[in-house]
Amino acid sequence: MVLAAGYGTRLKPLTDRIPKPLIPVAGKPMIEYALDRLRAYGIGEVVINVSHLKDQLTAYTANCQGLTINISEEPEPLETGGGLKKALPLLGHEPVFAINSDIIWTDEGEGALERLNRHWDDVKMDFLLLIQSKAKAIGHDKGEDHLFIKRDNTFGWNESDAPYIIAGIGVLHPRILINVPNGKFTVKILWHEALKQNRLFCLPHRGHWFQTGTVADIKIAENKLMNPRRCP
Repeated sequence: MVLAAGYGTRLKPLTDRIPKPLIPVAGKPMIEYALDRLRAYGIGEVVINVSHLKDQLTAYTANCQGLTINISEEPEPLETGGGLKKALPLLGHEPVFAINSDIIWTDEGEGALERLNRHWDDVKMDFLLLIQSKAKAIGHDKGEDHLFIKRDNTFGWNESDAPYIIAGIGVLHPRILINVPNGKFTVKILWHEALKQNRLFCLPHRGHWFQTGTVADIKIAENKLMNPRRCP
């Protein structure tokens, strides 16, 4: 699932007329970076939630090559948790990749999606979240990431890379959504519950990571993507 229903308020006035996932970054819509990664991994079916300027996103995704796109429509943005819950009938009964549409990443060695799949343990996990060294994260907003990322729930914790931030890429099992009420809420509520039950785990990313949430962030990402040697 690619989460794409937000207002993109930090990118106003661009997002007054273009939905945030369609804002171009280095020559292509930012959502296309996630879709490209999913195609390359071998995913054939993707759920995308839409709300703000949804007609543009629906029209764009209707022409995506190599993917079957299922649209989860929200009358108003339901935030990350509410969007996942609304899409539950489309998610099936197996673990699902969940990716924010404003995240761009490059891999060093084994890809992030491959590594997430390899570390996933269906018996003991409800969430496996990719994390990134905060010092190497471009465009990260302040948040509560430290509440979820612990030494004892992180594979391959590296003290020199800490603190980490949540990278907006991960795996979840749809079972965690079954008894959740409908409506608007952040996925962090589900993360807190999974953490209390020791069912939330983290995996450090190997590669570069960008969040393209502001015009300034987009410019930095474009510069780094078009000049890979300048990546931190």
